[in-house]
Amino acid sequence: MTIDNADIAIVGAGPAGMAAAIEAKSSKVVVLDDQAMPGGQIWRSVEDVAARNDLHIFGKDYYRGLRFVQQFRASGIQYRQRARVIGIEDWDTGSGSDLIYLHDGKVKRLSAKRLIIATGSYERPTPFPGWTLPGVMSAGAAQIALKTTNMVPKRPFILAGQGPLFLLLASQLKAAEVPPDVILQLDDPKRIKQALLHLPAALTGTQDLLKGLFWRLKITRGIKTSVGNVINIEAHGEKQLERISWKTQNGAVGECSASTLLIHDGVVPNTQLLRAMRAPIWYDNKEAAWRPSLASIAGQMSDRPWIYAAGDVSGIGGWRAAIAMGALAGASANYTLGNGSITNSEEMRSLGRGKAIRPFLNALYPPARAFHKPANSTIICRCEEISAGEIRKAVREGAQGPNQMKAFLRCGMGPCQGRMCADKTVELITESNGAAINEVLPMRVRMPISPVTLGEMTTLDKK
Repeated sequence: MTIDNADIAIVGAGPAGMAAAIEAKSSKVVVLDDQAMPGGQIWRSVEDVAARNDLHIFGKDYYRGLRFVQQFRASGIQYRQRARVIGIEDWDTGSGSDLIYLHDGKVKRLSAKRLIIATGSYERPTPFPGWTLPGVMSAGAAQIALKTTNMVPKRPFILAGQGPLFLLLASQLKAAEVPPDVILQLDDPKRIKQALLHLPAALTGTQDLLKGLFWRLKITRGIKTSVGNVINIEAHGEKQLERISWKTQNGAVGECSASTLLIHDGVVPNTQLLRAMRAPIWYDNKEAAWRPSLASIAGQMSDRPWIYAAGDVSGIGGWRAAIAMGALAGASANYTLGNGSITNSEEMRSLGRGKAIRPFLNALYPPARAFHKPANSTIICRCEEISAGEIRKAVREGAQGPNQMKAFLRCGMGPCQGRMCADKTVELITESNGAAINEVLPMRVRMPISPVTLGEMTTLDKK
């Protein structure tokens, strides 16, 4: 059989993936991306948005994103859209890797000497009573609907959450002339004192600070109801969302009718593919998330230097840091193949500026209290419908880690492969047995990392 080959394979066409490809284009580069067009989550469907003349809704960063996508398109790099990577073979041999991916209804293989994983991040899961009801969705999902189809939430709708994406979506919905009926702010105002300790370093990213401040100042303008310091939230309904209730730190309670609830509590690195490769990852207490162990600023894996993790998958930093790190990863991979130069001091400075604000944001927006210590009846694993109480009971019966939890409850064995429940399962285990999170092995992910049919798998030829 003929095996498809590349010098450098890149997984993901967001800011980091595109930057890596542009920097390494003197080698044979192939970019695999599961979306219909480049841009990643941050600039999703930016070309379609521009065609609809809706760029103004999403802010100045979307104009920059359009220019960067156009630069990527013009580079002539081989870009395969709707190519969903489901696994990697030969990742531990030292002689390159084989990517297994689904494309046009067939499972295909791409062999590469160097691999750059730029899979970005996803929203932190937010288990609370009623979060599985139809009508409850993540803020990111609502943003995707707005970007791809110009679809807006059904009224009455509530936006609840904290952090930069929460503020950004509120700003975008208002720009689209569909402001939320109610805003519930889940952040703790007292955190500002701790966050201010990191302000001097964050001033390197003054542009982002001012932008966030602007969003925050205008978030409640024109909103019928805005409630701050919310520490508890519940969704109610028989077959779909009908109403929500909440409680604040000072004991005040409230409720309202709702057809849609958008919820957000920050983002975490999308390490699914890395976990499936048995790559070493560690728990970052400051970021409250698992991230890969890297050996260089370019994102080389500590145990497999021919594999790179670039952008938010390596630790949340935003699109500017992702572009810088992607460019460094692309230059490094290219250089190890005998092409180009590895020195890029400007990208290193850009990466530093992009990351400078993170300690401030991490201190200001730790995981929301509304999702701490969920009630026993709260569903944690949506795929297998496993509750927090069942997980706590399994710990008492001897399950000391998320991988053992699979044997007890099948927790994390559904279609999402633990994407929605793995981290919260670890939190519940440590809450129950008193261990530190970094003392518990993360949930193991097996390939394929996302659903694929047996019929599709039969189209893959063996090497």
